Amino acid sequence: MGQVSEGGEIVIKHCSEKSQLFYRMHLLCKEMNNAFEAQLKTSFTKVEILYHIDHRQELSQLELQHLLVLDGAAVTRHLKRLEEEGLILRSKKEQDKRVTYIRLTELGIQELQVLTEQRQAFQEQLLYNFQDEEIVALTDALQRMSSNVKNM
Repeated sequence: MGQVSEGGEIVIKHCSEKSQLFYRMHLLCKEMNNAFEAQLKTSFTKVEILYHIDHRQELSQLELQHLLVLDGAAVTRHLKRLEEEGLILRSKKEQDKRVTYIRLTELGIQELQVLTEQRQAFQEQLLYNFQDEEIVALTDALQRMSSNVKNM
């Protein structure tokens, strides 16, 4: 792919603008995940799981799987860790023992509040010097790309 490092930034020579954009987005995802995990000392997926559970008060493991766009085994692994940390409770209802429901514990609610504040600070740093119009335009472009991916 003809890459040269210049001042810490990767420059892709002999590639189309679309290829450069695609590669830069790929790198940005990795950089954002690494920076997020380094600053918050946790994964974005953990924050996302706690948020979805809190937002719905209680939801099934299958609903959570669809919201996260993850396979069932991955969701189960995440939930097992969260349960071990005392952040969630999993239970089954008498009417249908096949469905596992999840809700936050008091500790989970407190953890989410702290992580939400940290996420907001991270977000502010990430979008520093961006104008509202730029954020709207970038959001629109990302939504269109997401739609294209879903239509593949």
